[in-house]
Amino acid sequence: MKTIVVAVDTQNAIGVNGQLPWGDRGLRDDMKHFRQTTLGGSVIMGRKTFESFGSKPLPDRENIVVSRNPTGVKGVLSALSLQAAYDLARYPIFVIGGGQIYEQALDDMDRLIVTYVDATFEDATVFFPRVDCMQWNEIDRQHFDADERNAYAFDIVTFERAAQ
Repeated sequence: MKTIVVAVDTQNAIGVNGQLPWGDRGLRDDMKHFRQTTLGGSVIMGRKTFESFGSKPLPDRENIVVSRNPTGVKGVLSALSLQAAYDLARYPIFVIGGGQIYEQALDDMDRLIVTYVDATFEDATVFFPRVDCMQWNEIDRQHFDADERNAYAFDIVTFERAAQ
């Protein structure tokens, strides 16, 4: 099973100059969900996403970075292509960004877990590709209100690829 995990604003923005549009602590419940979802899995990401984590591996996950240059970081596997990253993965696959990796991976995925943030960030520089809704079935939705833990309201929606 291959899964994309992504959070987007109302315009599909996923990044602003190498960071999440809403900042590191803007959506604590979404970060908790991300951690719980990906624990024990193989997280595949591009170099810029890896650098946005401080060039450190995410704990308790197999970290695979797709890049032309090896990271040289202990506990991180490097792959020259997305297919090579899939081949290296020993656990359930979670593709976690960024924009170019999502674009390449979308057609390979069985599941999408999308956090829809109820906000727009005009300074966004990276966007998630448009998804053909006819190819996906919504199977779960959780709503979170804006509160002391979450700067913005959001929904976490899980989709599975429709039978073809």
